[in-house]
Amino acid sequence: MGLTPCEEKQFLFDFTNQEVATVRMKRNDWVRRKNEISESFFDMFRNAKSHITIVCSYFLPGTTIRNLLSKAASRGVKVRVVTAGPSDVMLAKYAERWLYDWLLRHNIELYEYQPAVLHAKLAICDSEWFTIGSFNLNNVSAYASIELNLDVYHPGIATNTELFLNDIIKKDCVPITFKFHAQSKNIFKQFVRWFSYQFIRTVFYMLTFYYTQKK
Repeated sequence: MGLTPCEEKQFLFDFTNQEVATVRMKRNDWVRRKNEISESFFDMFRNAKSHITIVCSYFLPGTTIRNLLSKAASRGVKVRVVTAGPSDVMLAKYAERWLYDWLLRHNIELYEYQPAVLHAKLAICDSEWFTIGSFNLNNVSAYASIELNLDVYHPGIATNTELFLNDIIKKDCVPITFKFHAQSKNIFKQFVRWFSYQFIRTVFYMLTFYYTQKK
């Protein structure tokens, strides 16, 4: 559409000749110091009223996101997170599983997608709007990558997308309960998960230190 960087990245789409969806283009761009996608997630987690569903390939949220998720869950928002089962980056998968204890303690529902390697990045809020694109909930996407998402505001589209996700969760995902997670743990596995998490956290810190200081 030939937008310049100064133009507002908002479009209106008429799907039925009666309803209009608002779509906003958001960027995280370390070169131009833009954190628009991160702000969308912050707004979602702060303002959600009833439920949030997150689908994320490499779910390694930093402290800010974890705090916002725990606060949302504590005020009664149902938070569901769908992560990868099979993974193409097992180090990241082990690190994710180290966080499962924390997520479950904060009443966040967990599911692992089974049929194939998961590469979706999507979050839906209150059956009203969703954000979809290239952004993963981790510090590399937040601070050291160039990412693009679309925020779509349309209750009909959001509800249909949510129904589609519900079907995927029911048919293609394994729920990670306290019992299931406890049965999957042993001392060796927990050490590998802890080490993977600490290693990735250190790498993320090294990659993002400069950008977080300049934020």
